[in-house]
Amino acid sequence: MNWFEAIILGAVQGATEFLPVSSSGHLTLGQHLLGVPEPGLLFDIILHVGTLLSVMAFYRREIFDVLDGLRRGVGNLAREKTLGAFARPEGARVALLVVAATVPTGIIGLLLKGFIDPDGGASLITPRVVCGILIVNAFILSLNKRFLERDGGSERTGSLAIWGLNLPVALAIGVAQGIAVLPGLSRSGLTITLALALGVERVNAARYSFLLSIPAILGALVLKIGDAALVDTARLWIFLGGAAVAAVVGYGCLVLLTLTLERARFHHFSTYCLIVGVIGLAFLR
Repeated sequence: MNWFEAIILGAVQGATEFLPVSSSGHLTLGQHLLGVPEPGLLFDIILHVGTLLSVMAFYRREIFDVLDGLRRGVGNLAREKTLGAFARPEGARVALLVVAATVPTGIIGLLLKGFIDPDGGASLITPRVVCGILIVNAFILSLNKRFLERDGGSERTGSLAIWGLNLPVALAIGVAQGIAVLPGLSRSGLTITLALALGVERVNAARYSFLLSIPAILGALVLKIGDAALVDTARLWIFLGGAAVAAVVGYGCLVLLTLTLERARFHHFSTYCLIVGVIGLAFLR
């Protein structure tokens, strides 16, 4: 891989990580079309770290609120010695829901890892398989029209607690995030669609989805960080250059995604996924 290829793939990652069209699927297709030898899961994770920086910049206020809630929760716990006291601040409750949802994500991700990044074997995720999964992703996104119209864009503070979330809802979204490790399935598309179906208001669905991505990406990085020692310095700098491009492009796409959700047009991306999937099945070998 050279600098040009890394920058192109970084831009692809940044453009598709937050839009519901599957960044990992587009990276697989992009590497195939560019003729880039499979760089492995480490490169994909480094690019995801780039877009993680976009999430942390865009949702910096929410992240600060969570950290501040954790600080106050720890103080409450020290004084009152009860978990209820710890979970009293809103930020601490959000953190607990994120941690709880990360458990099924991690379990499912590890179970599916052998299909995506098998040690010493060929990946079962070929470009044609990705295109087939993109068609499935298109169907999932098409469901958003119904959920967004039902939502009406209003802030709801009714039956569900924090941000329209409770433990069962958070766990279900965590399961969806784990399944979305399959290239072709959009993590944001699947988790936000499920959140909307379960009654979470559209803006909060996006907030929780992307906060939930932070421990998932960091966990994947920890699992693969040892591989970085096997990559020569020049190649690692190329990987990091791609991540920098992913961070810049990703921030712009987060802005676009928020506007898309506010205008109830999230489902329009289903047409794009369907077209790419059908064309890929027809022409890719």
